[in-house]
Amino acid sequence: MMGAFINEAIQSILNQTLKPDEIIVVDDGSEDDTKAVLKTIKEDTVTVMFQSNTGGASSARNVGISQAETDYILTLDADDIFEPTFMEKALQIMESDNNIAVVGCYYRGFIGNTIDAKIEKPLGGKLSDFLVKNNGLGCSLFRKKSWELVSGYDENMLYGYEDWEFWINILKEGQSMYIIEEPLFKYRTKKNSRDKNAIKYHDYELREYIFNKHKNVYLQNFESFAKHMLYQNSRLRNDKTKLLNATEVKIGKAILLPFRVIKSIFKK
Repeated sequence: MMGAFINEAIQSILNQTLKPDEIIVVDDGSEDDTKAVLKTIKEDTVTVMFQSNTGGASSARNVGISQAETDYILTLDADDIFEPTFMEKALQIMESDNNIAVVGCYYRGFIGNTIDAKIEKPLGGKLSDFLVKNNGLGCSLFRKKSWELVSGYDENMLYGYEDWEFWINILKEGQSMYIIEEPLFKYRTKKNSRDKNAIKYHDYELREYIFNKHKNVYLQNFESFAKHMLYQNSRLRNDKTKLLNATEVKIGKAILLPFRVIKSIFKK
C-alpha cells in the first residue's frame, strides 16, 4: 500500500525550495510492492536502507538518523507530504534562535486528492505545554545533536506516541518548539492508522509509560500539569453534558412524534 505513496513523499522533499543535502529512506519490513518501488529510485541524494520489521517506527527513525551527516533532521512518514517552502522557512527560524529546538507547522489531512478544508493548528511551546497532550507535529525539523543528547527515539514505544515522548525529552532541556502558522504539511488520513490504533487501544498504557519515564519532569512541573488536567477534565465534563442534552432532545422528539401523528389524524 505504501508503495503507491512513497514516491510522492520523496518528491515533496526533492521539490523543496531549499534542497536537502541527503534523503535517507528506511524500509522497515514493508510489503513487496514498496520494496520494488524503492529499488527504482535513482536520485543521487537518496539512500535507501532495508531492515526487518522488528523495531517499529522508533527503530527505523533511529537507524536513518544515525546515518545522517547533516546538522538538521527532518522526519517524514511514507504517505505524507511537505509543501515546497517548509524546509527553507523552518531552517531560517531554527538558525535565528538557539532556544528553538524543534520547528513544526500547521497541517491539513487528505484522502487521495481530496484535501480537508480544516487546518489543524498544533500549539508547540515549552515543556509545560507537552505534559498532558502532544502539542506538536510528529514530522518536524530538529537538530541532530538534540537527538544525540536524548539517545534518540524510545524503541520501547512500539504502539505509538514515540514522537510525543521524544519532544518531551528534548524540551526538558529548556528549549521550545516553534510552529509556523501556515499549513505546510499534509497528513494522509486512513481508516486504520497507527495513530488511531494508539488512541483506541493503547492510550492509557502509553501515557502511563511516558509519565513513569519522566516522573521527575512531571513532579517539577506539578502545578502546570495539574492545571492542564483540571482544564481537560472540565472540557470532558462539559462535552459529556452537551452530548447528553442533545441525546435527550432527540429521544424527546422521537417520543412526541407518534402523539403528533395521532393528533394530526384526529384533526382530519
